[in-house]
Amino acid sequence: MIQKKVIDAIYKKFKRRPDSPDELDIPLLFEKLPENASVEIDGDELVLPMVDCDSPFHRIPVSHIHAIIDFDEAVAIVLHSSIVFISKDDGAVFVHIKEIGMSFLDRVRNALSGGSI
Repeated sequence: MIQKKVIDAIYKKFKRRPDSPDELDIPLLFEKLPENASVEIDGDELVLPMVDCDSPFHRIPVSHIHAIIDFDEAVAIVLHSSIVFISKDDGAVFVHIKEIGMSFLDRVRNALSGGSI
């Protein structure tokens, strides 16, 4: 399993999308994942058929992808506020959603109202 430290480093390193989707390592999805993962490209969208059709992660616009990364056990699709991990063994999908921290103003308001920071 990929540790929180690594996930935090991924979000930090890939804050921005590449200048062009051509810079993404899209072939990695077809080379490293099992056949039953059946990842597809449909126009300008990456389709993950193993994800429920009602999920926002079923169809991902390629223009929203920040990076595609190869790990020992999975391939990661990095988005602005989430990372989709697809298992190399069985094509299972795991999604990490970035935690939203308190803004500076929220922390000040909290401190002034007597709460702890």
